[in-house]
Amino acid sequence: MMRQQTDTNIFACFVSYPSLVADVSEQIKDEAIKKGDMFRSYIWGEAGLDRYLKNIQYSDYGQDLKRILFQFYVLPCDYERVHIRDIENYRKREKAIGISIIIESDFFQYSDAQRKCILVSSIISKIEGLKDVIEKNRLDTNIEQLVLDLKQELSSYV
Repeated sequence: MMRQQTDTNIFACFVSYPSLVADVSEQIKDEAIKKGDMFRSYIWGEAGLDRYLKNIQYSDYGQDLKRILFQFYVLPCDYERVHIRDIENYRKREKAIGISIIIESDFFQYSDAQRKCILVSSIISKIEGLKDVIEKNRLDTNIEQLVLDLKQELSSYV
C-alpha cells in the first residue's frame, strides 16, 4: 500500500503486510492483519512518520535523486526475506532508489515510544548507508545535509 505524495517530496513509503502460508488458522491471520494495521498507523496514522517525511523536498539536495522509497516489510516469510535487497539499485530514469526495512515480530513487543525510536534509527541508518550509492553513481545529492535535516525533522516524531 503506497500513499500518493506530492511530486516535490523526496520520501515515500510502502508497507507490505505479513506473509502467511495458505493453511494458517484464522487466529493467526487476524493477528497478522492486526500487526500490519498497527504498523501502518506508525507510517500513515494521525501522527505518522509520513507527516514528518513529506516536509523534506528533493530540490534542497540536488537534482539527481528525486525519490527515496522506504519499503517496510512487516513479518516477511522466508522466501520474501531472501529476495529483499537492503538498498536497491539507483533508477536513473525515475531518479529514485528503494530502501528496504524489515519489521520483525519483536518490534510489536516494545512500547509505543520504543517503536518510534526503532523506526527513526532504522530510517536514519539506512539513509546514511546511501552515501556509497551516491558516490558510486556520482549523484549531485547532498546526502550529509539530507541526513541532518532528516534527523531534525524526525526528532519531533519521537
